[in-house]
Amino acid sequence: MKKIARYLSNRREVVWKYEWQDPANLSHVMGDSDWGGKPTRKSTSGGVWMIGNHCIKTWSASQGAYALSSAEAEFYAMIDAVTRSKGLISLAKEVGFSDLENIVHVGTDSSAAKSFVSRRGLGKMRHLEIRDLWLQKEVNDGKVKVSKVLGTENPADLMTKILGIKDIDERLKMMNLIATWIRPISSEED
Repeated sequence: MKKIARYLSNRREVVWKYEWQDPANLSHVMGDSDWGGKPTRKSTSGGVWMIGNHCIKTWSASQGAYALSSAEAEFYAMIDAVTRSKGLISLAKEVGFSDLENIVHVGTDSSAAKSFVSRRGLGKMRHLEIRDLWLQKEVNDGKVKVSKVLGTENPADLMTKILGIKDIDERLKMMNLIATWIRPISSEED
């Protein structure tokens, strides 16, 4: 959040654009993580949940467990994205989006995490808790569909990584968010 606050301190506003779209029955979530952030060495999960082209929810939060690899951090971020998405789909149905599909469509830029949730069992990640393997079953049962997203096309990067202004603007555009520049405040205006 500090990164976003510093970025926005030179902006006048961030506009969430909700242009007209046909009724959407598909929601999708994109998740990402960093690995072993400073100073706690806990990783950060971030994500974006969208209905059609409309960005509805974004988040960034520290992971509870200490990830021993970047693949494990991405796996925990995927769990976070799927659980949040399931809750948001339920909430959306409560407020009137009755045609919204129950299948969670999750995008990740991690091939290792995508591969891990697409198979069964622990494989080489024997240190994971068994309770975290429910996501493999959800994918196997067709309740969750996982797709690969290029790192440069994952708006969730904005919640987990330090990016330059150009990259920040690109990620915001992917979420239909626009940040406008302002001139720096002079000392006379303070």
